[in-house]
Amino acid sequence: MTVHARIERAMPPRTPPCRRPADRGERLARTLVAHAARAGCVVRLTVAMVEPWCSATFSGSVIALTLDAMPCPALTRWLAVLPEADIPLGRDLIADIAVEAEPCRLRVLLCQDAANG
Repeated sequence: MTVHARIERAMPPRTPPCRRPADRGERLARTLVAHAARAGCVVRLTVAMVEPWCSATFSGSVIALTLDAMPCPALTRWLAVLPEADIPLGRDLIADIAVEAEPCRLRVLLCQDAANG
């Protein structure tokens, strides 16, 4: 059998289906909800807005998340330490988190794929 005949008879390679990358806003919300849970408070975060952002060295998004939670001391503590928290998000980098009081929401600067700069 010639090489060409073998190629024609060969089974196609089994490649896993390509997954679409998760929406960064939703992924960020899930990560922050888990972070809040570890701090002892239950929150619900909804993506309100995602805007592209870039600087000379990074590209990413500004993501606004609407915060819904019952007031409690754990929530107050979590929101107080959140802007300085080190929250792992894979290869992306949370560069800044601002807590806005009215309406209660988080504004996050997310630099995408910071490992590849």
